Amino acid sequence: MGRLSAFLSAVLIGPAATLAVPAAAEAAVPDVVSAVRNQLAKGASVTFTQYGHVEINNRNKYDNHTARVFRYHPMQEGTLVLGGRGVVAASIKRRVDFDRHLLPLAKEHAEEGDPVSRSLIAQTQPHRWINTKGRFYSTGRLWTADLPEGKTWARRGDRSAGSTAFGDQIINFFEIATLKALIADAEEKKFNLPNPAGKTPDRKRTGFYRGTLTFAELYDLSPTFRQVAGKRPDASYANTVVGWSIVFDAKGLPFKFGSGFSTQEKEKYYTQGGATTDIVSWGPARTLAAPSARQVAAVRAPVDGLPEFDDLVELAKVDAPPSKR
Repeated sequence: MGRLSAFLSAVLIGPAATLAVPAAAEAAVPDVVSAVRNQLAKGASVTFTQYGHVEINNRNKYDNHTARVFRYHPMQEGTLVLGGRGVVAASIKRRVDFDRHLLPLAKEHAEEGDPVSRSLIAQTQPHRWINTKGRFYSTGRLWTADLPEGKTWARRGDRSAGSTAFGDQIINFFEIATLKALIADAEEKKFNLPNPAGKTPDRKRTGFYRGTLTFAELYDLSPTFRQVAGKRPDASYANTVVGWSIVFDAKGLPFKFGSGFSTQEKEKYYTQGGATTDIVSWGPARTLAAPSARQVAAVRAPVDGLPEFDDLVELAKVDAPPSKR
């Protein structure tokens, strides 16, 4: 964990911090890969909530040597449907949340013409994402403000459901090959830990894996990340370290996972972001319906030519303006 900033340590250690017990408690090792593979084979559905944290230090402003921090929280909740290839459908509600005392700073940048801030302000209103049969739909201010009358959903083209679901959360833990490789290379692991707060019998005893890899390594490993990134990471972020964690129950079934990155230790003006996902429940197979064709119009880009800015790859590549003092 020495390679991680304090920010990443908080993101990744937090989910398992209450699980620390003496090493003598370690016993049988649940098979996380097999547990997830079984859920894929059943075509299970997953309901989840997700909390993100992002800072773009170059957009800070300073009043009397006191920093006004550009920080926000991408929030998600929704349902994923699994299949043999991983996530095959998704229905997600997402919004960007600025702390009340930090929102004025974002509005100032937006009024000054900063396209990233304008995009994020638009995303403070709830947006819905649906991906079914590889077709990606969005509704919400950033995508539908300029649609023809009667159209309320934007068709954003074809992409995998996994790449729709795993943007704020940068690692798709439902890719079996990716999951297997991460666990094999884990830098820290604990098993059979008592968890009195567990809400189900299986969550009364838990375990976790934690580790790191670079964006370049993640690109080589994960088909989902390759689609989100669009092209191989360039020199500006290829070697940036991504930390990850998985917390699982007594049968090896994950119920919390996190990932994130920070450039704080190597850059004066830095960016950092991450997300923690809580699996609320595992359920039976289900079907997610696409919006009615009468409500849909094809859209190539967000309103007013703004950036999408709804995944951590865009954050990692951001070319932020210098701080204003």
